[in-house]
Amino acid sequence: MPSFPRRSLLAALGSSLLWLGACTVPAPMTEYPPITFDAKPPLQLDVSEVAVELTYQAPGAAPHVDHLFPVRIAEAAQRWARDRLASAGTGFRARYTVRDASAVEVPLERSGGVKGLLTQEQSKRYDARVTVELGIFDSQGRQVASARAEAVRSRSVPEDITLNERDRVWYEMTKALMAELDKQLEQTIRTSLKPYLQP
Repeated sequence: MPSFPRRSLLAALGSSLLWLGACTVPAPMTEYPPITFDAKPPLQLDVSEVAVELTYQAPGAAPHVDHLFPVRIAEAAQRWARDRLASAGTGFRARYTVRDASAVEVPLERSGGVKGLLTQEQSKRYDARVTVELGIFDSQGRQVASARAEAVRSRSVPEDITLNERDRVWYEMTKALMAELDKQLEQTIRTSLKPYLQP
């Protein structure tokens, strides 16, 4: 049986361990920028202030996953109000409330038998929802007008999705959700709150 110098054997073993270690290092997580709306002109409300409130509380446990999103829906929904609503009056007050900013993971039924083994299938679906209300109040605190908007989005993902790919899906979902909410809110405010909207 051939013999190898001890130094060569240790060097080869060390190289193998380094190679194995490199294979198990996880890919760095991608950081995503906040979702903003300041590229659009603000909606000038005839109010002295715009209060922003979050009444939705993330459960932080399955099947809810919104607390894991790289940019949380609740954060983006609150950012919308700060970027797009402006106070330009004195007599009234506005209150913008995020009622829902949730996302849940739904397991999908998969094929059994040979088909299930040979086919790469969608294994999960993510359902996201955001609901907000904008109220106008007089000096006595009575609500005199309101607008409401809601947006929903769903995406299914394959069984072999990586964590980075999953985060990308969640980020794209949040962007699409907020784009729809932005569209709905502007339309609703321009109709339902027209008397309190300055040109």
